Amino acid sequence: MNLRALLAVDRTLVPLPAANLEEAIGRLLEACVTSGAVRDPARLAADVRGTHAADAVAVVPGAFLPHYRTEAVDGLVAALGVTAQPVAGAGRKARKARLILLLLAPPRAAATYLQAVAAFSRLLQRPDVVAALTASPDPAAALALPAFDAASPAGPLLVRDVMTTPVRSLKPDLPLPAAAQELLRLGVEAMPVVGPEGEVLGLFSHEALLTFLLPRQGEWGAGGAVRGAGGAEPEDRSRTVREVMTRRVLCVAEDQTVAEVAQLLLAKHVDRFPVVRDGRLTGFLTRADLVRRLLGPGAPALQA
Repeated sequence: MNLRALLAVDRTLVPLPAANLEEAIGRLLEACVTSGAVRDPARLAADVRGTHAADAVAVVPGAFLPHYRTEAVDGLVAALGVTAQPVAGAGRKARKARLILLLLAPPRAAATYLQAVAAFSRLLQRPDVVAALTASPDPAAALALPAFDAASPAGPLLVRDVMTTPVRSLKPDLPLPAAAQELLRLGVEAMPVVGPEGEVLGLFSHEALLTFLLPRQGEWGAGGAVRGAGGAEPEDRSRTVREVMTRRVLCVAEDQTVAEVAQLLLAKHVDRFPVVRDGRLTGFLTRADLVRRLLGPGAPALQA
C-alpha cells in the first residue's frame, strides 16, 4: 500500500479556508465525516477532544500532521488540506505552515498508524513536495503528485518518528535556582544541557538536583520544611547547571530503530535519551514517550 491509497479527492481541501490550525483540523475532520470514512462522528468528536494537543499534532518544517486514534473509523483514513496563507498552531512562538495532513486510525492499528504518520512526515519534509502541493490549484492536482505513489507506510519505526521535537534545553552556565524553576515550570523531570554548537554536554534532572542538594540540607522539619541550616547555603545559589548536571549521558541517533532504543531502555535502565544528528541535539525520547506513542489510550494491549 502506498500513501495515495490513504487519500481521496473528497477528503482533499485545496484551498482549505482556515484562519488557524484548530479551524483547519476541524474542516478536515468534517471532510472525513462527509466522505463517509467515519462510522461514528460523535465518537470521533469525543476522541479528538480527549487527546492532548502535544500528542496529536506532529510538526515538520513544511506541514502540520494532526493524528488521532479513534474507534470511529475502521481503518487508516487521511485528509489533506492546503491553506491560502500559512496558519499557526497555539502559542506565541508557534510554527506556521500551509499544509495540514490529518490521519485517523483505530487503536488496534497502532503500528501501521505510526508508520503512516512517519511516512507522511518524511514526505512532507521534502522541499520539492511542499512546493508542488502548495502550488496545486485543486484537489486532483494535489493528489496527482508522483511522490504519493513512491512512498509507503512500511518499514521499521525510527527514533525521529516518535521523538519529541522541538526540545527544550538548558545552557551550562544557567544559575541553579533558575534551572530548577524551569523544570517546575515545564512540568518535566529532566532537560538536556547543550553547548554553543548544540552539542549535548549533560542532563539536568530532578535526580541530579536532589543528589546535589540533599547532603547540604539541615534536618527536615514538619511539613517538609528545612530547619537548622535554613535551606541551601548562600553559595549554593550561585552554582550553575554545569556543576550539578549528569555528565555521562547516553544519546541515540535519529535513524536508530525504535526497537533498538527500547532494548537500550531495558538493558541500561535508562528512562530518557537526548536524540542527536551529527552530534547536535535534535530531539528527546523518554520511556513514557514510547509507551504513549506505541500503545496510547485505548490500545488493545491495555484493555481488560
